[in-house]
Amino acid sequence: MNKEFKVVQLHGLAGLFLLGFIVAGLVCGFVFFPIWVIMIGWNEIAGNLLKMPTINYYQAFLLWVCLALSSFLVLRNSVSIKVQNGEIMENDDMSEFFDGNITDVDNNEKKDNEN
Repeated sequence: MNKEFKVVQLHGLAGLFLLGFIVAGLVCGFVFFPIWVIMIGWNEIAGNLLKMPTINYYQAFLLWVCLALSSFLVLRNSVSIKVQNGEIMENDDMSEFFDGNITDVDNNEKKDNEN
């Protein structure tokens, strides 16, 4: 086990301010800013160019939620992250795997065992 990892420790009021600043930045970056971009984009494109009704911040939030949920439903099976403990592959095996020459490592091991 690698014991050379860094732990961030927050002490006192300065640590709480730092933590609050980080959380506020993440909320603004992933919630408020995309909603604002959707609202401005809709109002400029649909409202001014296509003469459709404009939307307010709440309606842009609902549109953002619809977009987020639909992208989650569409992409939920196409992206997967798996963490497994197992054998460590050699460099040659890794390069063959990433080049696309190996489709299933277990099948190649079975073929090697049969010969």
